[in-house]
Amino acid sequence: MTIHPNTPPKLVKLLRKCGSFHKAAEEIEVNVYWIFQLVRHGIEPTDRTPKGRETRHRLGLHRYKPRGKPKPSQPRTEYLKWWFSLTKDSRHVIIERLHSYGKKKEQEP
Repeated sequence: MTIHPNTPPKLVKLLRKCGSFHKAAEEIEVNVYWIFQLVRHGIEPTDRTPKGRETRHRLGLHRYKPRGKPKPSQPRTEYLKWWFSLTKDSRHVIIERLHSYGKKKEQEP
């Protein structure tokens, strides 16, 4: 039997002790489906209800699935560095002037 690397060691130990998915499911009182999915495919239950959290805990996982780390942002270009170095009020003034300049251009035939 192949065991997926995402399977917690606690569950692997229990599975080897019990010998089958059904016996392990009866022992920790979890649906056989979740044991099979975790051991064979590495698929964890993601239900965030209290019952889902308890299922994750019984399988040897964290009650809440850890969120991934945010991707590092791209370095800002020179224009963006300049733009964000301005104060909020000065940026607002620039935007207002550009907006009013665009309206004047549209009105002139």
